[in-house]
Amino acid sequence: MKLLIIMEREPFTHEFNTLIKLAEAGVNRNHNVQIFFLGNGVYCLLKKELKDLKDKGIEIHYCNHNANQRGVKPESWAESNSTYGLAKLIKEADKIINLK
Repeated sequence: MKLLIIMEREPFTHEFNTLIKLAEAGVNRNHNVQIFFLGNGVYCLLKKELKDLKDKGIEIHYCNHNANQRGVKPESWAESNSTYGLAKLIKEADKIINLK
C-alpha cells in the first residue's frame, strides 16, 4: 500500500511525533511511505529524525516555494517538489494522512 503523509505543522508540535510514529509503523508493515512537507512543515526538514526515516526507505518531499519563503535549505536527501507534485502524489496514494 502507498501511504502519503502530508505535514503542515512545525517540528515542535505533537504532530511531528505522530508523523515519526506513523511513518515508522508504515515501513514496519512494508508499506511504501512518502512524506510531503509544506507551509510551516518545511521547518521539520531541519530535524535529524527525518534523515533516519529516509535511511529506512521513506521518500521525503517538500514544497520548494514554501522552503524558499521561510529560508529553509533542506539537505540533499529531501526531494524538492511543488504543490503540483503533491497533487500527483495524492492521486497515486492509497491512503492519505494530513497533519495540520
